[in-house]
Amino acid sequence: MHTLSMTKVESKKILILSFFLGGSLGGLWETVWTFATRGLLHWKSGVMFFPLCNPIYALGAMLITYYALKGKSSLKLYIFSVLITTCVEFIFSCCEELVFKTVSWDYSAYFLNVGGRINLLYSLFWGLLALCWAKFCLPSVIKYSERVSFKTLNILCLTFVCLLSLSMVARGISNLDFSPLWLKQLVAFFYPVQLQL
Repeated sequence: MHTLSMTKVESKKILILSFFLGGSLGGLWETVWTFATRGLLHWKSGVMFFPLCNPIYALGAMLITYYALKGKSSLKLYIFSVLITTCVEFIFSCCEELVFKTVSWDYSAYFLNVGGRINLLYSLFWGLLALCWAKFCLPSVIKYSERVSFKTLNILCLTFVCLLSLSMVARGISNLDFSPLWLKQLVAFFYPVQLQL
């Protein structure tokens, strides 16, 4: 990997696009993986009720992109990616359990897991996925970013924040005993394998 010379404005555009593209591809990946391994077809988008953008993958992709734009070697990028994606996964898992009283994944059966939230095998896999992102996706993101206006990115960001907020409120309310049945059914459709604590 080589150092890319670009302005701060160009870097911001690339990071924002990486957030949304990484989150969308991550949501799609989770859906395909869940169907292939469990036979369940549903969108797994972290705390969101739609496949627009998985915030866990989105944040991971953005942080990996930030590091990759510094022109680090593949080995350094891999090590950074293993560490940062593992931290993101652990933090999101803790926050989900604390705020929503649910658990979306449990790695307790895996070797070298930490509280069922993270494990060595998946951490190493996230590093490989990050290298694929940097090698195959990031060049297209950089090229496309030249054609996207900041106005478009601002609209995209505002839409994401509004939808994320609505989804989190709906999901939080659905965990309450007095929440309407239709809301509980909606949550169950998008999160059928969650463990209720």
